[in-house]
Amino acid sequence: MTLLPMKRTPRPGVIINSPHGDDVYKGVPKVFYLEACESGSIFEGLPEGLNIYATTAANAEESSWGTYCPGEYPSPPPEYETCLGDLYSVAWMEDSDIHNLRTETLHQQYELVKERTMNGNSIYGSHVMQYGDIGLSKDHLFLYLGTNPANDNFTFVDKNSLVPPTKAVNQRDADLIHFWDKFRKAPEGSPRKAAAEKQVLEAMSHRMHIDDSMKLVGKLLFGIEKGQEVLSSVRPAGLPLVDDWDCLKTLVRTFETHCGSLSQYGMKHMRSFANFCNAGIQKEQMAEASAQACVSIPASSWSSLHRGFSA
Repeated sequence: MTLLPMKRTPRPGVIINSPHGDDVYKGVPKVFYLEACESGSIFEGLPEGLNIYATTAANAEESSWGTYCPGEYPSPPPEYETCLGDLYSVAWMEDSDIHNLRTETLHQQYELVKERTMNGNSIYGSHVMQYGDIGLSKDHLFLYLGTNPANDNFTFVDKNSLVPPTKAVNQRDADLIHFWDKFRKAPEGSPRKAAAEKQVLEAMSHRMHIDDSMKLVGKLLFGIEKGQEVLSSVRPAGLPLVDDWDCLKTLVRTFETHCGSLSQYGMKHMRSFANFCNAGIQKEQMAEASAQACVSIPASSWSSLHRGFSA
């Protein structure tokens, strides 16, 4: 989510410049709340001085976490067979609901959200990060979010009054939670149960296909010993994920053309594609390796490209 100070917004309701047009937002502070797995990778290397302040659900190497999921406490209503939110997004939105945003600053909220999203441990939580012009975090939240008059008399307390959930679900597994809950609730022997079982098995099969294909592509491009090293290497903090973003898009699309859609689960391999680009791999090399790794594309909705490429 992108937030702009309401009184200084040149085009209310429009947050993107026109292609090839003037930068109408030059000099206007911009605040980003980004919820995604490895979301910190988007802002690594972001220089100061751009009037941008960003917070992310996770650092550059870890998953974010779903919450209000079936089987948790608190749990969603029984008719909802899915996680209703992400620890990070739930934390900052629920914080905004109960506080006086005229007195709470971006930094104060960041600290509370960071603590709550860690969830008291490193097993069911992620590390909320901040990037860019940290000085903007001194601004009061109402400049970007407005405020609820009902909270105007609230005295800010530098402590979390909202209790974290008992546990959370790795966002990569949120779809499996959904399908498993459907399978669990369906009557024995019913078509619904058979359909739900098929969805679980297809999802698991797709995951294996993507993981195995990426490992093989790495070996074909860099050799058996170095392949895994390139796939999993992480750049030092402060460096951007990739030097050439067009290359990243090209290699992802080339792989998906031969191996099928990455889907949400397969997005965890995006760093590997970035590493390929940083190592100088070209489109032709990726096409040859992908064609060898994937003789055919699995005939399931997970591998279909009808929704478009992942990048």
